[in-house]
Amino acid sequence: MIKVLIVDDEPKLREGLRTFIEWGAYDYEVVDTAANGNEALEKYQQYHPDLVVADIRMPGMDGLQLIEKLRTQDPNLHILILSGYADFSYAKKAMTYRADGYLLKPVDEDELKDYLWKIKLTIDEEKASEQWKHVTTEWNREALIQSVLTGEDEEDPTPLCERAHEVGISGKVFQILLLAPQMEGDADAQINALIRKALVRQFEEPGRGWVFAIHSKFGVLLKEPLLSVELAGIYRELAAELSDLGIRYSLALGEKVGCMAEIRESYRTACDLVRRHFFLDQGTILTPDSLSARTDAGAGASAGPELTTEELGEQLFYAVDIGNRDAVKSLLHQLGEAYKAEGAMENEIKNRYVELLTTIFSKALKQSPELQNRSKEFSDGYSKIQKAYSILELNGQAEHLLQQIMNQLGEDGKHREVKIMLDLIHRNYNENLKLETLSGIFNYNSAYLGKLFKNTTGEYFNTYLDKVRIEKAKHYLEEGLKVYQVAEKVGYTNVDYFHSKFRKYVGTSPSAYRKQMNHA
Repeated sequence: MIKVLIVDDEPKLREGLRTFIEWGAYDYEVVDTAANGNEALEKYQQYHPDLVVADIRMPGMDGLQLIEKLRTQDPNLHILILSGYADFSYAKKAMTYRADGYLLKPVDEDELKDYLWKIKLTIDEEKASEQWKHVTTEWNREALIQSVLTGEDEEDPTPLCERAHEVGISGKVFQILLLAPQMEGDADAQINALIRKALVRQFEEPGRGWVFAIHSKFGVLLKEPLLSVELAGIYRELAAELSDLGIRYSLALGEKVGCMAEIRESYRTACDLVRRHFFLDQGTILTPDSLSARTDAGAGASAGPELTTEELGEQLFYAVDIGNRDAVKSLLHQLGEAYKAEGAMENEIKNRYVELLTTIFSKALKQSPELQNRSKEFSDGYSKIQKAYSILELNGQAEHLLQQIMNQLGEDGKHREVKIMLDLIHRNYNENLKLETLSGIFNYNSAYLGKLFKNTTGEYFNTYLDKVRIEKAKHYLEEGLKVYQVAEKVGYTNVDYFHSKFRKYVGTSPSAYRKQMNHA
C-alpha cells in the first residue's frame, strides 16, 4: 500500500479529504493527517509516507515552505498541492519543487483519481527500477568478489578499490567466512537458496558483510573480523536455521586481511580448513587456530600416546563389558586422537573403527546371543560410520552402537558387576586386589559392592580371593616350587601370612602339603 499523509489547517476539509474517496481501491492508505506544517514534519518522521497531499495556504509554515523542507529529507517524495485560490504563481512555484500536481478546492474527484493513478504508476516504476538497481549491484558485487578469489581480476586495469567502492564494498579489515555443504549428487537449488537466505539474514541484512557463492560453497566477505566470543553463538544460530535441511556442512573462517586485494589469502585459509574438516570439526566454526591447535597436538603426540591403539581398544571392550558409559565416551575420543597421531587418514580410521566395533560385537555376542537379532541394526551403523562427516560424528555413531550393546548386556545379566569381579580375581589373583579399588571402577560404595558380591556368591570378597589364591598355590606346590616362591606368585608378600592362610583353608602347612603330594 502507498502511504499518504494529508495536511490541511481546516479540520472539516482535512477529514473530508480522508473520506472523500475509497483510497484502498487505488492501493493507497491514509496513515494520518496534520493541521500545519510543523505537525506535518513530525508525522513525516513517524510514518515516512510515499505521498503528501498538502494545502498551500496554512498559518505559520505554508505549503511551499513545507515542501521545501520535505524535499531536503526525501528528494523522491511525491506531493500533491491543494489550494482554494486559482493563483498561477503558486502553482508555478509548486512545480519548481517538483510537485506531482496542483488541485483547486473544492477538489474534483475524477481529477484526484487521475493523479492517484499516475502517481501509483510512477511509484511502481521507481520501485521496480530501484529493485533492479539493487539486484544488478548485488550481481556485480558478487562477480567482483568471485573474480578476486579466483584471480580473474588481475587482468582488469581499473583499480580494485575503485571497483569495490562502485558496488558498495568498503572496509579496512576483511575476513572470509566459508560454508561448505556436503550433499550427495547434484546440488539442490532450493537448499542452496535457503542456505544463502540464512547467510543474508545473519550477515548482509545487519550490514556485517556480503554473501557470495563459489565452487559449490557459500561465503561471506566480512567487513569486520568476527570476535572469538561470537563464534559459538553464530554457529548455533546458523545451525538452528539450517537444521531442517537435512545436510551436513562445515563453517570455516579465514585469516584477517587488510584490503580487498588480499582476501584471496583469507579464502585459501578457509578452504584449507574445510578440506581438513574430518579431523578439525568439533561442532563449531573452524578457525586458523584450529589448524595450529591440531599441529601442536600432533607434535605433542609424536612421542607416543600413553596407551597404544590396541590397548585402547581392549580397554574399550572392558568399559562396554562393565557398562561404564563415561569411560566408553572418553576412550573413543582417545582412540580417535591416537589414530590421528599415527598419521591415519579418514578412510583408514573409519575402517579401523568398523573392525574394532565388529570385534567388540562378536565378543558381546558370546555373552548375549540375543544380540544376533540386531545384526542388521549394527550393519546399518557401520554404514553410517563410513559416511561420517567428521571424527566428532564418527565417535557419536560408534558411541551409539556401543550403548546398544551395553543396554543388551545389562538386560541379560543381573549383577554383571559381580561377574566382572570374579573374572578379575581369577585373572589377577596375584595382584593387590582390593574391594575399595574396584568400587571406584564401578562407581559404587565399597560396602554396597561387598554386600552385592556376598549375596551373589555366598562369600565375602576377601574370602573368595583367598580361596582362589590358595587353590592356585596348591598347584604350584605340586609342581615343586619353594614356599616363598609360591607365596609371591599368588599375591602374598608376607610368607608367614601365606602360611596362616594356607593352614586355615587346607588344614596343613604349605611345606607339609608339598611333601604329602610328593609321596602320594
